[in-house]
This record gives sequence, C-alpha cells and structure tokens, in this order.
Amino acid sequence: MHFENDTLILHTLTDSDLVGLRRIMNDSKVYRLEPTYLPESGLTPEEALVKFQNLELERDRQCILGIYRKSDPETLVGLAELYDYKPSGRIISVGCRLAQDFWGCGIATSCAEAMIEFLMAETQVSLITAHCIPENLASQKSLMKAGFEHLQTKYEDWGYAEPTCADIYAYNIERNN
Repeated sequence: MHFENDTLILHTLTDSDLVGLRRIMNDSKVYRLEPTYLPESGLTPEEALVKFQNLELERDRQCILGIYRKSDPETLVGLAELYDYKPSGRIISVGCRLAQDFWGCGIATSCAEAMIEFLMAETQVSLITAHCIPENLASQKSLMKAGFEHLQTKYEDWGYAEPTCADIYAYNIERNN
C-alpha cells in the first residue's frame, strides 16, 4: 500500500526501516499514552517489521504503514495505523505514533489528512474515528486541525489494569465533503 499528500508519503514498511522502527519501539515516551495491545507489543523490532509488512487492510481489517517526509523519504518518522476496519459498517479507526524527534512538526495532522484522503478515494468508509486519552493534548489538537470533531469521552479497555478514559474523535466523510 502506498499513498501520499503534499508533505508525507505513507507506505508499507521495507527492510531498510528496521533502524527507525527500533528507535520508535524502544522509546517509552512514544508509548506512554498508547494502548498496551498495539500490534507490536511483545515483539522484537524484527518480528514487528515482518508482521507489519504482511498486514493487509482488506484481509486483516488493519494495516500499519511507515510515515516518511517527502523532504527525506528514506527516514521513517512514524507509524500510521488503520484498524478495526468494518467495510459493511463503513467505519474505520486511525492513529499514528511518531518518533520523538518529529513531535510538534505538523506530521500527525498531515498524516491524518493523508489517511482521510486515501480512505475517501479507495474505500466506501463514511466514518473515521480516532481514540486518544485526554492527557494527549497534542494528538487532540492534530485531530481537530485535520477536521475531526470530539464525539464523546468514555472508558475503554486499553489493556491496563483499569479501564482508560478516552476521547473519541470522528470524521464524518459525508458531512465534511
């Protein structure tokens, strides 16, 4: 899978992304506001790379793509996730996690916009959701800049001992276009 916008390229990870993937996976700050059951949880970076390379959106209902800046297309700056895809329900969830060096650069907003454009062009999805915890103000800001609206706050199972309070954001394709 491959798609892009003015500033970013998103595509299936390649073997040359192992160093960048290792950097992201080994940074506890990247994961402090994330669920514990992410697809790479408990895997080595090598195992995660193989898993990500073999995920297909239609077959697996999820995929994880590398995020690269057009100005430096060889450097993996983050992971974009399309997950919980329900074609019959016309819904999908999206998210991303960036290497700490790339926080605050507008990449998360641009990534969300690229995923919206791709989903509009390539699927029949009408609702895109994104979940983040209330403490993750940067993610909330990025989502709103990309056109998502706060839908609700509720407790969800993020894999921790107790349910996690999460803000649910939604992008309604039919309403926004």
